[in-house]
Amino acid sequence: MLRFPTCFPSFRVVGEKQLPQEIIFLVWSPKRDLIALANTAGEVLLHRLASFHRVWSFPPNENTGKEVTCLAWRPDGKRIDISKMKSDFLAKTTLK
Repeated sequence: MLRFPTCFPSFRVVGEKQLPQEIIFLVWSPKRDLIALANTAGEVLLHRLASFHRVWSFPPNENTGKEVTCLAWRPDGKRIDISKMKSDFLAKTTLK
């Protein structure tokens, strides 16, 4: 279950989307209309915020592990860092 601190501003619901896996992390890009989601299957998805069109996905594999532990955007919104629980693996992906 997603839990957000109470310091976040209120948002108005404008749509709803059913996904096949439970979402454990969700982060908005600070500069672009992108949202990154990590699910319980270990997949990381990148979608357009308004249309929810899938832009990119990063599936789990035996080298990276399955459990996503953190998602974070770089302040300029050009990179998202993905941390997975498999030794000291850290996947970094640069968006263009």
